[in-house]
Amino acid sequence: MSRKRSIFFTLLCLTAMAILISACSSGNSNSGSSAPSEKSETKSPGNSDNNYRIGLVMKTLSNPFFITMEKGARKAEAEFGIKLDAQAGQEETSIEQQIAIIEDMISKKMDAIVVAPGGSKEIVPVLKKAQEAGVMLINIDNRIDKAAADKAGLNPIPYVGASNMDGGYLAGKYLAEKLGGKGKVAIIEGIQGVDNAEQRKAGALKAFKEFSGIEVVASQSANWKTEEGLNVMANILQSNPELTGVFCANDMMALGAVQAIESAGKTGIVLVAAYDALEEAKQYIKDGKMISTIDQKPDDVGYYGVKFAIDALNGKEVPAEHMVDLVNITKDIVN
Repeated sequence: MSRKRSIFFTLLCLTAMAILISACSSGNSNSGSSAPSEKSETKSPGNSDNNYRIGLVMKTLSNPFFITMEKGARKAEAEFGIKLDAQAGQEETSIEQQIAIIEDMISKKMDAIVVAPGGSKEIVPVLKKAQEAGVMLINIDNRIDKAAADKAGLNPIPYVGASNMDGGYLAGKYLAEKLGGKGKVAIIEGIQGVDNAEQRKAGALKAFKEFSGIEVVASQSANWKTEEGLNVMANILQSNPELTGVFCANDMMALGAVQAIESAGKTGIVLVAAYDALEEAKQYIKDGKMISTIDQKPDDVGYYGVKFAIDALNGKEVPAEHMVDLVNITKDIVN
């Protein structure tokens, strides 16, 4: 082979190799591109790229109501693939402790905080601080005081809960009906000045006013606590020996009230209607120590509180309020 033909053949081979390499390179680029598609950029709950950290702040875990609420929130955590940090105060009156928990969550840069306030007014300044830090907020169970929120310049916060007014009304009306529309009754209130306590009391009073034979002879706070419920009930019984009924604004206080009524030998004489549908209260209904308790589905409240926080973080529209259904649990339907 001549030298010219050898050079020509070599150049021909090199050209063919270059064309082949170029074609392979072009094919790999099309099939293995690292540019994300539109679908991969879209965040959705449960996406590993969307591992939100959400705080759940409750009043206390000494009340089974909030244990059930946390279970609902944990259901949302598992369903949507987020990280939930659930904390609570030592007691339902531990408002300063709640505030400190929220402060800590702000410092940890949580994406959202779902809060059931112990104090409707006291909680507002720290929630304002959270908003200023860019934390998404959802209010559950106990409404934030509107006047205090407006004064502080707090932006509107979605609410998830039940109508405490309606619940108090259902309980009060059932009690009045069981008394045949006449008798002397008392109210054992929650923390005075707190929205859910005031609404439950107002609902019960509204119901009692519909019965001309019902007289409200006492209304005192036991701060949601069983021991205080016992002491308050004992004092009311001593001052009102003709008492025939009592509405307790939560089951924890009702459990104490039942003890006082038993000690006074008036089980079945003083009828007890309450609120929260705790398992012990349901058992008391079966045993004839109570006549009813309002179920406001705390597991649903916890679930939707977290769900709406996720929706809001994902840019979805969230309702200004979401109300869960109420059920008055009586002996006819108690499980």
